Amino acid sequence: MKIKEKFLTTGIGSLPYLDAETGVREICGKFDIPFWPQLPKKDFKENMYVQFAEGLPGLVIDEDKRKIFVDTTKDLSEGLGGIYEAYLADDYGSFGLTRSFAEGFYKFIELAGGFNLHYVKGQVTGPVSFGLSVVDEKGKSIIYNDSLKEGFVKLLEIKAGFQIAGLRKISGDVIIFIDEPYLTSFGSSFVSIERREVILMLNSVIDKIHSKGALSAIHCCGNTDWSLLAETEVDIINFDAYSYAEGLSLYPDKITEFLKRGGYLAWGIIPTSEAIVKETEKTLFSRLSGEIDRLEKKKIPRDLLLTHSLITPSCGMGTLSRDLTDIIIKKLALVSRQAKDKLR
Repeated sequence: MKIKEKFLTTGIGSLPYLDAETGVREICGKFDIPFWPQLPKKDFKENMYVQFAEGLPGLVIDEDKRKIFVDTTKDLSEGLGGIYEAYLADDYGSFGLTRSFAEGFYKFIELAGGFNLHYVKGQVTGPVSFGLSVVDEKGKSIIYNDSLKEGFVKLLEIKAGFQIAGLRKISGDVIIFIDEPYLTSFGSSFVSIERREVILMLNSVIDKIHSKGALSAIHCCGNTDWSLLAETEVDIINFDAYSYAEGLSLYPDKITEFLKRGGYLAWGIIPTSEAIVKETEKTLFSRLSGEIDRLEKKKIPRDLLLTHSLITPSCGMGTLSRDLTDIIIKKLALVSRQAKDKLR
């Protein structure tokens, strides 16, 4: 599968809507690559970590305190065994997304077919961010529990496969974003995970996505070691180009290799903050054009940069106001149009 047009727009996943149907209709009408909406303001269970934790053995969800944890004092072996059995049997239904945790997914499947979509997008929380954010009863991140780590990585793979099967009812061209905000902490003293382990976990999810004929993407909304992402098997790197584009230019050889093997850059050039208010489509287009020029000066081929690029907001919009979200989506479309028309 290839993305045949340049500077198509898509979103990260979360939106501030309280009604799934409203979210789906907005998305299908305003993004080149529509996606199913995560609605954390509607329900705590649609938080990106809670949403994909369903089915994890020992999981405790406290909606009043808005927290989750895994109770490892319980026997988790049977639950983990069930995940492995489902994984080996390609049984995605047993541990897929349920409507109570992901109403936006089901509403998207119901409605998006009426929009004649070429591409569709889903998303799954990445294994690094999931494993660092979800803790046990003592507050320790479950990524440091080896038996749980293997289990939750397989669980995330199942949920990716489940989405692909559903999204194929709408379009044969499916993209799954792996959301990894915690990659900004990689290499810090607070996160003791080796580079090789991070790549192995990411590639495990990517391989599952590829095995189902879909494209994979990694979204990181802060600064990180972009060479690490380029060394994975991922097809699309989505980054906050509004605040951190300069960091990408530190790895020209790796980014060139990534693009030459068919990879794409998804430029998060539209800020998902109050900063959007002072920006116009002209200032944002100028910033995007300037950052492409910067990479070209680093000997990254311009033709690859132009033909292998998407445009997105810098991050999800689930915590924002409706008014701010509307401004972001409108300016995203305007910048995309300028890029399609003017960048050569």
